Formats: sequence, structure tokens, C-alpha cells
Amino acid sequence: MRSFRPLLLLVAVAGLSLLAVALVLRLPGAAALTGNADVLYLPALFDDLHRGLDALRGWHLTPGPYVFPDMLVYGLANLATGDFRQALPVAAALQFGLYLLLGAAVHRAAGGRSAAMAVAVLAVVLALLFAFGWGLAGFYALNWLIYPFVVTFHFGAILVAAAVLLLVLRQLDRPGPWLLIGLAGLILAGVLSDSFVLPYAAAPALALSLLCALAPRSRGAALAAAAAVGAAALAAFLLQGWINPLNGVYRDQLDLGIGYGLFRLGGVLWRANWAELAVNLGLIAFALLPVLRTLAVLRGLTAGEREIGPADRIAVFAAASSLVTLLAVVLFGIFRDDSFLRYFQPWLFLTALWLAHVAADRLRVPAWPVGTVLTVLLAAAAALWARPAQLAARIEPPTTLACFQGPAAGLAGYWWAKPLMLHSGRRVQIVQVARNGAPYHWIINRDWAWQERAGGAPPFGFILMDGLNARAVIARYGMPDRVERCAGIPLWRYDDPDRLRRPLAAATPVTLPD
Repeated sequence: MRSFRPLLLLVAVAGLSLLAVALVLRLPGAAALTGNADVLYLPALFDDLHRGLDALRGWHLTPGPYVFPDMLVYGLANLATGDFRQALPVAAALQFGLYLLLGAAVHRAAGGRSAAMAVAVLAVVLALLFAFGWGLAGFYALNWLIYPFVVTFHFGAILVAAAVLLLVLRQLDRPGPWLLIGLAGLILAGVLSDSFVLPYAAAPALALSLLCALAPRSRGAALAAAAAVGAAALAAFLLQGWINPLNGVYRDQLDLGIGYGLFRLGGVLWRANWAELAVNLGLIAFALLPVLRTLAVLRGLTAGEREIGPADRIAVFAAASSLVTLLAVVLFGIFRDDSFLRYFQPWLFLTALWLAHVAADRLRVPAWPVGTVLTVLLAAAAALWARPAQLAARIEPPTTLACFQGPAAGLAGYWWAKPLMLHSGRRVQIVQVARNGAPYHWIINRDWAWQERAGGAPPFGFILMDGLNARAVIARYGMPDRVERCAGIPLWRYDDPDRLRRPLAAATPVTLPD
């Protein structure tokens, strides 16, 4: 029976992950967050990839292109389903499942007894966080909690952080060159894919390694880990601007100043609504748990203790990740609204890893016949209620798609371009434009609306005005021939395609966030 335990665990995690995605997608408003224009970056990129490498020439990626592990996770889902509507929830399930499995691996690397119990406790902790947040503030809580179920949005950096923590724990107990190579590779690939790997994973790994270097028994292994992590992080930071020049341009235009950053952060965290404020304060208190434990560890070291226990190593890593992330966010002043709470994912998801490890060994492990029955029940429930086609049905097409009955081409802002293109099967061709009506080369393929299709490209004939400046658009393209309402949004119609094509071709594109 023992040889089947890993397989049973994988089946249980797969069933649990699919069911979790199904439950989250049924929360009012959650499906819109898992299928908006930001999330559709990878589906749009892979949709072009199916058409050949030439289709990628016009792509403008993000400053953090989410290559690893996000592209790998979504690519597997896309390969398995062949449809982006199904691939999105399947990718979310894969992502969540990887998180659970990494939690189990961290538990075992820290000396834990039961990987299955660690998975169960981790799932319960996250369920309680969702129950707390949604029960108090409803949809608002998803600004904190939705990200294990959304591709991109930095949860891939959380997966990298968990994997880095795992390798550091193993290196401290059983040092070896392959672990150091793995650490360096993870940091290098992660940072080049998403800059948030620096505060999420690299900085806490460096802090934990240097702290463990104070203990004589682990000093050599800890210093080797610190050297590998530090060298890889520095190399990745220096390479970012060369490999992806947009990253350097974007980084240079960020606001600097701790006072300003604190003001912007405070404006987001302080809520007039008491329930939303309670959620913010409750989740901050949750994030402080490993910080408080780390303070106790530091006090013990100053009192003469010579070792840091495995559970405390996880706490130190989680606390360092949360604090360094807070420092980075405040320093660069990058908060604008509630959606930017996504940057604080370590506060919740790395703290949950620590709590799952601490709790798992204090609970009675059920006999494997019980675990087998639970696994079968999870798999059956997922097969009944969480099949990819069922999950895909929750991701609805944009309401504006009904305004275009046949092939059409026109202009739209960022939040409509990718949804209209993908959900219409490219029947609706869009030039993404900034608020002033100029082409907006931000997370988009600039060639979409200029590519000839079978039967010829449809003529440019409309501007969907949501989010656009009417005066600037009129100055650039002139008054529309008529105005319609499309899902409550002004839809400007133009009878002469050249009135749109010529100003578009002559305009200077906008390349940074508008």
C-alpha cells in the first residue's frame, strides 16, 4: 500500500484543486477576475503561437513576461484542452495543485511526518481565509485571495518562493552541489520572468541563509546557499534590462519615496466600510504571525541559542518575504487601487505554508484506508462538478461581443481588446488604443488588426469608447457618422475605413501603462 501513497496524494490534490476552482468561480464576480484582459495575456500569446512563430513578431510583452513557471503551467493546460476557456480554469487548478504539493514537500523537508496531512491542513487554512474574507466583505476580499486561481498576477512567484524555500531547507540539512545549482537556476529564471521573485523568494532565502550561518553546524551549507542565491539574484537583476528592455524603462518611471508610498498604501488599506477594514486588519494580523515568531527566534539567538529549528526556518522565510515585499511596495509607491493588494501574496500564502507545517504534525494522521476513500470521493466529485467544460462555462464572453454580428474591425481600449478578439475567435479584430486614441502597445500583438484573413480583412468601422477621451478621439479621427449604445457603452461608427486607418498609421504608439 505504501507504494501507492504518492499516486493517491496526486489524485487527491488534482480532485481538490479542480473542486476549489469550481467553488471559487461560483463566487459572484470571481469569474470576471479570472478572465479579464490582464489574465488573457497568456491565452492570447498561445493563440498566436498556434499560428506559427511569425505571429509572435508583433508582440509587446509585460515588464515581467511571466515565462517561468506561468507559461509552463498555462501551456500544459492549453495543450490538454485546446480551448482557452477551458485552459484558464485548468491552469488555475494546476497552479493551486502545485502550491499544495510544494507545501507538502516543504513540510517533509522540515522534518514533517505526513505530506497528506500537510496538504489537508493547507487547504483548510486557505478555506478559512476565504470564509473569513468573503463572509465579512464579500467580493472585496477577492482583492487579497483570488490569486491562486488566476494565471499570471504574481502567483507564479509564490510557487518559485515555495520551491526556493524547499531547496534552502534541504541544503541546510543535506548540502550538495545540485541543490545550489537548482537554487541559482530557480532564482535566475524566476527573476527574469517576474521581478517580484526578488522580494518573494531571493531576499528571504538570503536572509534565512545568513541567519542560519550563525549556527556552527549549518554554517558552511548556509553560506553556500547565500552565495548561490545572492549571485543568481544579482545576475538576474542586471540582465533584466538587457533581455527585456521594457522592464528597465518601466522600473525607471516608478515613483520613489517612502513617505509617498506609505500615503498611497494607507489610502488603499484604510476603508470607510467597516467590513472591508476588518478584512484588511485581520489579514494583516494573520501575516504578522510568522513575524512575531521570527522576533522570538532572534531573541533566542541573542540569548545564546545556536540552532534554528526547521519550523522556525519556514517562519523566518515567510516573515522576511512579507517584510521585504512591504518595503519594496512602499519604496516604489506603486499602489493605485484595491487590485494592487495582489502584491502582498506572501503575507497570506507563505504564512499558510508555515501554519500548515506547524499544525500537520500536531494532528492525528488518518489510516490510509480512510485516505483512500476520501481520495475516491474527491476524484468523483471533481468528475461530476468540476470538469473543464463545466468550469469554462463560468467564463462568459464580454457583453459587448453581441454588438458585432459578423466580421468587424475597429478600435477599443485595453480592457476590451483581448476579450473581444479571443471570445469572437478573431472574428472581431481590434486595434488596442490608449485614452487619446493612439495605438497602445501594452501586453498586445500590434499586428492583430492588420493581418489579412481568408476572404480579406474587414474594414475598420468603429471605436468602442469605454475609457477613451472623447475630445482626443475626435481630434484624431473626427466626429463619428453615428453613435450607438453597446452594452451601455458608446459605440462610434465610421462609414469610411480610411478615417480610422490613416490616423492610426500616422500616430506615435503609447508603450507604457496609460
